[in-house]
Amino acid sequence: MQRECDNALALATYIAENHPEVTVNYPGLPTNPYHEVAKKELNNGFGTIVTIRVGSKERAFEVMNKLKFAYRISNIGDTKTLVLHPASTIARHNSVEEQESSGVFSDLIRISVGIEDIEDLIADFKQALSN
Repeated sequence: MQRECDNALALATYIAENHPEVTVNYPGLPTNPYHEVAKKELNNGFGTIVTIRVGSKERAFEVMNKLKFAYRISNIGDTKTLVLHPASTIARHNSVEEQESSGVFSDLIRISVGIEDIEDLIADFKQALSN
């Protein structure tokens, strides 16, 4: 679990610092509105779930299709990194208004970060997010 949390923070930090066109949501980032609460309430890390918004549904699928390490599976908490497009899967039966009110947008990718080598994960996301 510690490795997954460390990897999630490193991946979220890399994306936030190197891809300004991507919106990153992760409580471990100082820019996250819940960062101070998370620092107080969470021990040994900020969790393994990172979400990113990439601009459009088409771009979300383009990024997911380019990833080599991440599996496209709806689970969370696996030792492998998993990605999902929530608007097309777990939230697809909700209206757009319901999705958006729960933080699900058409350009959102949910990442459940695993225990892979962080340099490999960062390299994979780097190539997938590159145009």
